[in-house]
Amino acid sequence: MTQSSQSNPIRTVIVDDDAIVRDMLSTNLGADSSIKIVATATNGAEAVDLVHEHIVDVVLMDVQMPVLGGVQATSRILAAGGNTRVLLLTTFDDDTYLDGGIAAGASGFLLKSTPAKEVVAAIRTVHAGGKVLSPGPTSRVLERYMRGQRPSTGSDSGLDLSTRELEVLRLLRKGYSNRRIAREMNVAETTVKTHVSSLMRKMGAGSRLEVVAEANQRGIG
Repeated sequence: MTQSSQSNPIRTVIVDDDAIVRDMLSTNLGADSSIKIVATATNGAEAVDLVHEHIVDVVLMDVQMPVLGGVQATSRILAAGGNTRVLLLTTFDDDTYLDGGIAAGASGFLLKSTPAKEVVAAIRTVHAGGKVLSPGPTSRVLERYMRGQRPSTGSDSGLDLSTRELEVLRLLRKGYSNRRIAREMNVAETTVKTHVSSLMRKMGAGSRLEVVAEANQRGIG
């Protein structure tokens, strides 16, 4: 290990809604002197806030989480500028998440079954400006690009959804009525109706159900 990696450890934030996974990653990665665990978070929204509050080199982020998923959080973190890199970590070897992560600008995509030493190596690689993909996803990505296929976004990228619209969408997916959403968000029911109408327009949907279906297909929220 070089002297520079010891004196300037990679400031890392771990994001996962599973406490056991967070603790395991913190222990295993923190044992390497080239990594410094700055903080941990339970969802993407917390990750976005932590990046704003701290100097963070790499965010190691789960894909599927409540409140705000990893792909959407990646989009917001990178849209804010700065030098933070995002390395997505997931249980699911699914191209929806893979393509969404790539479209959002993630620097890497690893399965949770990846050994700790390889995760450390991946963090070093993305911190240095490189890209990392697990072997299985890598072969599929290369195959698709050779066929000229572009990845689907799998996120709210291109829709320009506001924070309020994303919150309304999250509650719509729970089946809440406009009145209940208004109570949850502490806003007027007319405000909720305005957000719902905006969601329908942006997503090309003709009803609330179509909004939810489109969100599910895109992997939003």
